[in-house]
Amino acid sequence: MTPLKIFKIKPEERFQSSIALMVIIALNALFIYRMHDLFMQPGFGPYWKVFERELHLSGYDPLTYLGITDWDVVYQVFRHPLLSFMIWPLWLINEGLTWLLGVNCVQYLVAALLICCSYYSYIFLYRIHREVLELSQKDATLLTAYHFSFAYILLSVIVPDHFTISMFLLLITLYISGICIKKGREFKWWQSALLFYITAGVTLSNGVKVFLSGFFVNLRRFFRPKYLLLAVILPAALLWGTANWEYRTYVLPKEKARAERKLQKAEAEKAHVAQMTSQEKELYEARKARRAKVLQHQAAKTGKPMENYGFLKWTDITTSRWQSTYENLFGESLQFHQDYLLEDTLVHRPVFVQYRWTLSYVIEALILTLAVVGIWLGRKSRFLWLCLSCFAFDMFIHIILGFGINEVFIMTPHYMFVLPIATAFLFRKLQTRWLRIAVTILMLYLFIYNGYLLTDFLLSPIRAIL
Repeated sequence: MTPLKIFKIKPEERFQSSIALMVIIALNALFIYRMHDLFMQPGFGPYWKVFERELHLSGYDPLTYLGITDWDVVYQVFRHPLLSFMIWPLWLINEGLTWLLGVNCVQYLVAALLICCSYYSYIFLYRIHREVLELSQKDATLLTAYHFSFAYILLSVIVPDHFTISMFLLLITLYISGICIKKGREFKWWQSALLFYITAGVTLSNGVKVFLSGFFVNLRRFFRPKYLLLAVILPAALLWGTANWEYRTYVLPKEKARAERKLQKAEAEKAHVAQMTSQEKELYEARKARRAKVLQHQAAKTGKPMENYGFLKWTDITTSRWQSTYENLFGESLQFHQDYLLEDTLVHRPVFVQYRWTLSYVIEALILTLAVVGIWLGRKSRFLWLCLSCFAFDMFIHIILGFGINEVFIMTPHYMFVLPIATAFLFRKLQTRWLRIAVTILMLYLFIYNGYLLTDFLLSPIRAIL
C-alpha cells in the first residue's frame, strides 16, 4: 500500500463520494457567504478582534483563520506542536492572493483544506466498513452516511479548527491498522513513527491512538526493543523536542513581553486611580466588579481543575459527569439542541441545555443501543477492541479527567466514528431488512433535523436581508 495509492478513489467510491463532496462544498459555500462581507473587506483589521468577536461556533476557535491571515504560533504548542507549521504554506498562498486581489482570502483557503479532509474522512470510513469489516457496498455506504449525519460531524466540515484534520488522520490510521490486522501484516516502525509525529503534531492526545494501533496490530511484537525505540520513544522525543524549541523560540519571548506590559499597565493604572476623584473611583470600582463577575461566571462554567499548573490546569472535577454524558457527549454531539444553537459555552450558552422533545432522548438511546449490541456481537474482533480502546482513552481524558468536559461535543470528530463502526458488527451478524430500514430512518432523521438547524443558522443573514 503505497502512500499515493491510498488516496486514489476507487470506481465503487466515485458516485457516492461525489454526492458527499457536493454536500460538503455546499455547506462550506454557505458558511463563506455568511461571513464573506465581514472578512473580505480590505484592511478591516485588526483581524484577531474581528475573528474572536464574530466566530462563536460552539467553542471552536478561529485560530486557523488567524494563523493563515497573519502567521504566528497561534496554537497551544504542547497540545498542537506542529499545527502552526502545517498551515504555514496556506499563509504563503494567502499572502500572494492578498497582494494580488487586495482582500483576505483566508476563508477560501481554509474551506479548501476542510473540504479535502472531510472528503477523505468519508472515503476512509467507507473503506473501513467495506474492506476491513467486509460489509456490502450498500451497508458500508449507509453506515458512512449515518456517521456524517451526526450533528458535530456535519458541523466539523465547516469550522475553521483542527478537528476535521484530526478525524482525517485518525481514520487513515484505523484503516491501515484494520488492513494489517485482516491480512496479518505488521505495523512497520516507520509507519507508526510517521503517523505519530503528524497525528500527535496536530493534537497531542491523538498520538496515543497511533501507539494503540501499533499494539493491537503487532501484539507482542510491539514490545520488541527495536520497535519501542524507533516507533515509540524516538518520535515521542522528537515531537517533545519540537514543542520545547517552538515554545522557547516563539512563545516564551511573547509571554515575557506580555508580562512586562501587564506590569507597566498595572503601575500606570495605579497612578491613574490615585489621581481620581471619589466619584470617578466609584465608577472605576463598579466596572472592576462587573469584570470580576464575568470572569467568575466563566470560571464556574469551566469547573475547578485538579491543579492550577501544567496539563492539570485543563482538568475539571466539579462538572456533572452524568449530565454531561446524556446532554452533551451523546446528546449535542449527535443532535443539535434547538435552544442556544451553536452558541459558545464560555459566552452565552449554559453548560447543559435540555432538548425540547422527548423524542430526542429516544433517538439518542436508540443510537447507543445499536452500538452496544454491535460491541457485544463483535467482542472477539481485535479491530473493534482497537477502536474501543481509542474511544476509552478519549473518555478518560474528557469524562474522567474532565478536559473540555463543559464543551465535550466539539471533540466529536476525534471519537464518534466508533459508533457506526460498532454498529457495523450488528450488520455483519444480522443481515435483516428491518435493521437496514431502522438505521436508514435514523440517518435520514438526523440529516433532516441537524441539516435544517445548521442551514437555517447559515442562511439567517440572507433572510435578514430579504
